[in-house]
Order: sequence, then structure tokens, then C-alpha cells
Amino acid sequence: MNPTKAPDFSLKAEESVRDPRAFAWSASRHDTLATCYRKYYYSYYGVLDDPEVQRLKRLSALALWAGSVVHETIEDFLRTSDAIPETTVQEALIRSVVHERMLKEWKESESGTNGFRLFEHEYVQPIEQEDKKILVGIVMRSLRNFFKSPLLREAFKVSRSSWLSMEELVSFHVDDVPVFLRMDLAFRDERGRVRIVDWKTGRRAGKFNDVQIAGYALYAAEKGWAKSATEISTELAYLIWPRYVRKDVSQPVLDTARGFVTRSAKTMRALLNVPEANLARIEDFPRIDKPRICRRCNFRKLCFPRGETLEVRPRRSPSKAS
Repeated sequence: MNPTKAPDFSLKAEESVRDPRAFAWSASRHDTLATCYRKYYYSYYGVLDDPEVQRLKRLSALALWAGSVVHETIEDFLRTSDAIPETTVQEALIRSVVHERMLKEWKESESGTNGFRLFEHEYVQPIEQEDKKILVGIVMRSLRNFFKSPLLREAFKVSRSSWLSMEELVSFHVDDVPVFLRMDLAFRDERGRVRIVDWKTGRRAGKFNDVQIAGYALYAAEKGWAKSATEISTELAYLIWPRYVRKDVSQPVLDTARGFVTRSAKTMRALLNVPEANLARIEDFPRIDKPRICRRCNFRKLCFPRGETLEVRPRRSPSKAS
């Protein structure tokens, strides 16, 4: 299992703030298109009018569920607390998350109602007891390491008055492209530098992490939080280890991010049959033939309605010369 937070420039942000029928760019949107054109269509166009697509889009695989639980717990804590609690209080909170919230959501998913639903339950995937233990362990370790995080101590040290953003859904433009994002936490430290924190529950860097954090820095520069790009740094906090990766920002980094967004948005718009109205046709977004990816896709039953078995073909070994 490799739990990851769903990449931000978040889809959640787009849906909560903008007109869903208007075009907007996000790193997750770019990632989806790079994965499968058909998945991209369902995620951003088919979802607008089809209740079944909407339901399938909300499915959460075990890995993503762990990330969501950790992030939402952190958000709730930061919104309601002004200091790091004693260890006993931390442990009580963590146990509550596991034994109350996670158990409730698990039962809800098993029941098959229109509420929370796991991908594994929807597609009748076997879930071993060991998988459950790993999942709970990841949530508990991540939250314990969050409370021990030096970044959390620095944020509380400067007080809430120096916090610039905390899970707020915001937007800005790169040329004519609307970009939506949601920062985990941004604050000005004791030296006056802007620190942008992204809590991670995965073990490895995501494919578009650099684009994501550069986007955060773009927003910080756009808001005038710093006089120059060099006064901004981004912090990837891998809570499961824990490990902290700091990246300083420069003007070339911001320029590269702007260019990436512009090119990516141009590719997306070129696929539309009526670009000015953000209208798309499903036939312009072919599905892929990659069983390893298709088996883990929320929209699998739409592409394979008869329940065809998606077998992963073994890789052929190179033939030996005789």
C-alpha cells in the first residue's frame, strides 16, 4: 500500500469555489489527463450531468482514505487549537479518529449506501486483515509524527496572527487560465520568510509534487506575501517516516511553473469541441489499454460494463541468443 494525499491545486477546491462548467487548471487535472483521456472526460465533464459518474468519482481507495483521514484530522486540529496538547491528549484524539471515525466510515462503506464508499467494496476487492492493520498504522504514525513535527512547533511559535493560509480554497490566474489551489498551511516565520507546508502521508514524492508546490509559491508571489521569490520556501512533510524536504523558491522556478500551466491548459483546451464553452465529447477521449491502471480506476465499470476481467499480462522476458 502506498497512501498518498490526492494532489492539490485540488479538485475539491475547484468544485467548492468555481462554476464547475467553467474551465480551470489543476495539477490533479493534468495528472488525470496524463493517466487516461477517458478518465479525464468522466472526472471533469461526464460528472457534470450523470449521477452514476458522480457517485463513482467519490469512491476512495484504501490508500487515499488514509490520506484523507490524516489531512482532515490535522485541519480540524489546526482550526480549533492554539497550542500542541500533552501526549495523553494527542493519543486520545488519535484513538478517537481510528475507533470512531474510521470504524463508522468502514461500516458505511460496507453497507453500500450513498454515503462514504471504498473502491475495494464497490469492486469487491479482497481486503486482508493485514491491509487493515497497515492502514490503521499509517494513520496513527502519521498523526503522531504530525504532533512531533518541527514545522508545527514553528507555526505555533509565531502564533496564528502570522498564518497566511490554512486549508483555504483560493484561486489566481496564470495568463488567462484560472488556477485553484488549497494550501495545507502557510505562515511567516520568525525571520519573516514565507513557509508553505504540505503534509504528505505517502512514502514517495508524487509525480507532480514540484508543479504543485511551485503553484503554491506562484500564489504567494501573486498575493504579495514576499518581496521576492527567494523569501519563499516550500516544505514537504512526509509524516509516515517522518522526513522533511525543504525547497527554496527562485524566480526561474516560478517562471517554469507558469510555462508548465500555460502549456498544459492549452493541451486540455485543444481537446474540446467547443473550447469557449468548455464543452467536450466522450468520443474525443479514448480509453487506454493498460490493465494495471484500469483495474484501479473508479470508472472501471463504465469502460467495461459487462464486467470483463482485466488481466495483467506478464512481462515477456527478453529472448536469449542461441
